[in-house]
Amino acid sequence: MQINYFTVGIVITLLITLIVWIVKTDRKDEKSFEQQIIDRELKPREHPKPQKADKAM
Repeated sequence: MQINYFTVGIVITLLITLIVWIVKTDRKDEKSFEQQIIDRELKPREHPKPQKADKAM
């Protein structure tokens, strides 16, 4: 039984490319997801506006 190294090389190259693409996509999606969570969780508080004191002259 002979091994066809050309076919094995193509399969290994495709697998490495697939793994790199999955990792790259996962990191991008993770950053996007983290930003969505941060935006949703850390909304700025609304402080009541200070009322101006009436000055008697």
